[in-house]
Amino acid sequence: MWGNSSPFAVSHKHYSLLSVLSTKAMRKAILISLFFQLAATGLFAQKVNAEIFIPIDNRTEIWLKPRLDTLDNQKEYEFRIRVTPDYTISQFLFEKGLAIHTDSVLKIIPNSTNYDGFDTATLRVIVTSITGSRIILFQKRFIVKVPPKMFPVISNPTTNIMKLNDKIYLDRNKPYSRDLFSTPPSIITMYDNFANMKPYEVKNVTVALYEKEGKQYVSNSDTISGDALKEFKKIRSAIPVYIKVEAMSGKSKKVVWNKIMVYAE
Repeated sequence: MWGNSSPFAVSHKHYSLLSVLSTKAMRKAILISLFFQLAATGLFAQKVNAEIFIPIDNRTEIWLKPRLDTLDNQKEYEFRIRVTPDYTISQFLFEKGLAIHTDSVLKIIPNSTNYDGFDTATLRVIVTSITGSRIILFQKRFIVKVPPKMFPVISNPTTNIMKLNDKIYLDRNKPYSRDLFSTPPSIITMYDNFANMKPYEVKNVTVALYEKEGKQYVSNSDTISGDALKEFKKIRSAIPVYIKVEAMSGKSKKVVWNKIMVYAE
């Protein structure tokens, strides 16, 4: 009944178990249970291209249209998916995102946690025969395009004033020479507003260079980290630099982003 020609047939042990069940519904439940047991033990990840899954493309039992290979992260895509009359779709698993199946429509929303570049995401489908006597596991691999990390839009308010070494005001969106940041210590101070200049207690300073999206240089103090200072020295043309300050005002915590332009003289 299961055949020996396909590597996707359930083992003799599981066949013996199914043979004693009297209803098609009970057999189908065992097959789906087997799928999730394997997933829980990590066997899918180990055998995804070998003994368990086969590609959806160019199969007679199932088809998925349109034939897309590359998806934009967090964008919704709508596919048509069908199987031949002697099979039915039992379950979906989309490892990095959401898959919603309604009738012959499959909606996919990839959700990679990476920043910038490309990631992969695999759609896996359980297909069972109408008689409940066979299970086939299919997969479709997608390339996911991930956009650069988005930094917050920063206006130019007169609150949360930042200064470098308590001398130079770091005004938002204004240009500054890299030489100002070339020698330690580069201390960041922050004040409530221009009216009273009430100081905050700076606990953490993070620097992110726009050229190196996703790379942040963190200092658990009020000084810019040594690694960040080295990156400032490498600047050759004007680039945006984001500075995040975490500070305390009494028992209240404030997290403030500032954006400046840094250039080489």
